[in-house]
Amino acid sequence: MTSYQNSTTSALILHVCMGTLLAITATWGAEPSREADRVIAPHPTQAKPLLLGNWADPTILKDGEDYYMTHSSWDFQPGLAVWHSKDLRSWRLISHAVVNQPGSIWAPELIKHDGKFYLYYPAQPENFVVTATSPHGPWTEPQIVGVNSIDPGHVVGPDGKRYLYVAGCKSVELSPDGLRSIGQVGGGYGGWKYPKDWVTQGFFLESPKFTRHNGWYYLTCAEGGTAGPPTSHMVVSARSRSPLGPWENSPYNPIIHTWDKSETWWSKGHGTLVEGPGGQWYCVLHGYLNGYESLGRCALIEPIEWTADDWFKVPDRWPAGWEKPVKVETPLSDDFKGPQLGLQWQFVKKYDANRFSLGKEGLTLKGLATDPGASLPLCTMGMDLAYEIETQVEMEGAGLAGLMLFYAPNVYLALTADKDGNVRRQHRGFNRFGSNDPTPTGGTRVVLRIVNNKQAVTAFYRDGAGHWQSLTPAEVDISGANHNERGGWAAVRPALFASGAGQARFFSFTYRPL
Repeated sequence: MTSYQNSTTSALILHVCMGTLLAITATWGAEPSREADRVIAPHPTQAKPLLLGNWADPTILKDGEDYYMTHSSWDFQPGLAVWHSKDLRSWRLISHAVVNQPGSIWAPELIKHDGKFYLYYPAQPENFVVTATSPHGPWTEPQIVGVNSIDPGHVVGPDGKRYLYVAGCKSVELSPDGLRSIGQVGGGYGGWKYPKDWVTQGFFLESPKFTRHNGWYYLTCAEGGTAGPPTSHMVVSARSRSPLGPWENSPYNPIIHTWDKSETWWSKGHGTLVEGPGGQWYCVLHGYLNGYESLGRCALIEPIEWTADDWFKVPDRWPAGWEKPVKVETPLSDDFKGPQLGLQWQFVKKYDANRFSLGKEGLTLKGLATDPGASLPLCTMGMDLAYEIETQVEMEGAGLAGLMLFYAPNVYLALTADKDGNVRRQHRGFNRFGSNDPTPTGGTRVVLRIVNNKQAVTAFYRDGAGHWQSLTPAEVDISGANHNERGGWAAVRPALFASGAGQARFFSFTYRPL
């Protein structure tokens, strides 16, 4: 079981062409007079983490007493990991919704309609949808919706008609079964006019999410860009009596925002409202932890309250019960003795069932490519500021195998072993120190350990006498492995890899928070 050490730990890459075009074409929004005379003051509460790690663009659904949440999964397969909770405080992985989806999966939308669960998601340049009778799966094969944009958001009108909003807050009508568009992308919401002297990444009107409350349709969106300067992102809202507008901007905009780079969480935005246990409402969003951007955009939560005139805002304080950190009930360690890979595992780009097998001897993984970074490693997600990973591995045939902290094929740190039991630390994309020379361990089955101590990384192997030995240089700084430095919307992930013509046998994998 993994838990966060501290729930409030202190601590311009351009958008893709689609996002840029939407930012250029979006309008600043109506009703500027009401906003222009208002003094915009920072709000009092601070976000708390739901999931540390790169769980960006969260979409959350309340179904009775159950909560389900998923996120962007980019090029990792299987994709769209679905989490379950009963109380918003303890989370467990229950399924993946897609396998080997072509294209990079960005911000999804999870909803329930007429007893069926729908998951809409963009995988450039198309939008797809999968359905299930339970979030536990199985999920159907993906179907193309027929809308080319990002950030889908689903809403149902009072007449039962279904619509999908996309980035730029434009809308398109869906077929009654919700599986395809039946019209052209049309008008929608123009956004909220934030002050022109605010430091953001750009306008980038995105992430349309809907809430029905007291006869109003509330449209909650993101503005300001999701990376770049710490004060870039924000959550804004508007309401209407119709899912198609006209929209009235909230007098409390921005609902949530990072006001200064000294704050714990940077670039807070991409919010979705959800009613929590006991009728307390929350906004689930994402943001970077100050000083730890290598984690990616973490899933966050802030409370909200409804006002007497049917708006919502953040309250003066947190409700009771949030004093302790949120827990993750899915273990990241694995003995590989189960009938299938655990839900914590994802391959880079391609899930190939013919490439690996599980048995009494652990996980057998066939080598691929000559460089460890290009070997499509098997990754999990680091969910603590400091942790160590360990494995026992044996390489069979030509090639290398071992542990890795993976950001991208050209940005990684690997601790490798060959068939003779020689170990080596090598990395790409980090500091000036190169890889060290191969070091014999005295056997062919080796035990390897990587320690990520708040982005300071050290590598160890166990010698023939059972003692831990470190490899030089003593420490590698990986803090530069983040989107603002490297692009890719990625994060540093613990991983296992096998490269070359042989195959590796992994007898265990251990993840320990420090």
